[in-house]
Amino acid sequence: MNDPTITDLRRELEKARLALIATQSHLAAHAEMNAALHCAAEVFHSPLHAKVTATIAGIEHALARTDQSPRRGRGACDGNCEWAALVADLDRCKHGRHQDDVCGDSCGTVSQGNPHMPPGAVIGYDLRMTEIVMPDREHKHDVSSWRPGRPGQDSAS
Repeated sequence: MNDPTITDLRRELEKARLALIATQSHLAAHAEMNAALHCAAEVFHSPLHAKVTATIAGIEHALARTDQSPRRGRGACDGNCEWAALVADLDRCKHGRHQDDVCGDSCGTVSQGNPHMPPGAVIGYDLRMTEIVMPDREHKHDVSSWRPGRPGQDSAS
C-alpha cells in the first residue's frame, strides 16, 4: 500500500508537528519567564500549552498509524530500495552509462554523465531549506553527501 494521498497527508502532518513543537517550546519559555519574573516556585503552563501538547501527541499517533514502510528483518529492503536505485542512477548519460564509464556512443570514449545534473549542482531543497546537491560518483551512495550543508558534515564532499 503506497497511496500518494496518505504520503501527502503525512508530509503536511509532519510540517504541522514541527510548527507545533516550536510553538510548544515558545509557550514553555514564556511560562518559565513569567514564573521567574514573579519569583514563583512553580511554573504554570497555559491551557494553550496543554492543547498544543495534546495536538502534537495526536499528530504523532496519526503518523504512526499511517506509516507505510514495511517492517522487515535487518538487511532487507525497507520500502526505499526502488528510490535508492533511482537516485543512484541520476548520474547516468542518455546511453545509460555512469559518469566516467566507457561509452562509445555520442559521449565519445568516456561518459560525461547526466548533463542536467553535474556533480555539485543544486537539485533541490529539503523542508529545512538545506540544499540537496548532486554528489560526485564516489559519494553518491552516501546519503550525507547529498546534503553537504548539514552540521557536522564536510561541505567538500
